[in-house]
Amino acid sequence: MIANLSNLMRTKEFKAELIQHLIAMQEAAITHARKAMDEAQEEANNYGTPKDRYDGFRNQQLRKKDMYAKQLSQAMRYLDLLKKPEINKPQKEVGFGALIQTDTDLFFIAVGLGILQFKQEDVIVISMLVPIYHAMKTRKTGDSFIFNNKQYKILQII
Repeated sequence: MIANLSNLMRTKEFKAELIQHLIAMQEAAITHARKAMDEAQEEANNYGTPKDRYDGFRNQQLRKKDMYAKQLSQAMRYLDLLKKPEINKPQKEVGFGALIQTDTDLFFIAVGLGILQFKQEDVIVISMLVPIYHAMKTRKTGDSFIFNNKQYKILQII
């Protein structure tokens, strides 16, 4: 919820800084996933072949490596989306790259990261695949939409 209405109006600079913050988050996630993936592979290699048919340590390390590989892949996809030039363009309606200020929440349509803190504000970062996006897509400033029996009024789109 937005505590005070003086913070309602956002700027292009706020949006650009938010995008840079999200890019930095994804770059950190990529670095972490790569490191964890390499460590799991190294543990499996150092362990050698399984000692008997019930020895699952090596297999466990290889599964861990695969899990981090999936995280790496997703972070790289998200990074690619966040670096698309159209994400920075001013928006007139709700769509990819739109920063939407409603009467209660601040949404950013890009990738599915959920609620995060940015400049002491909760920003709901969602993809175009989630149901609330479909409730608000193609709406413009001043329009309202209903999601889960709650009405939202769009105050600003950047």
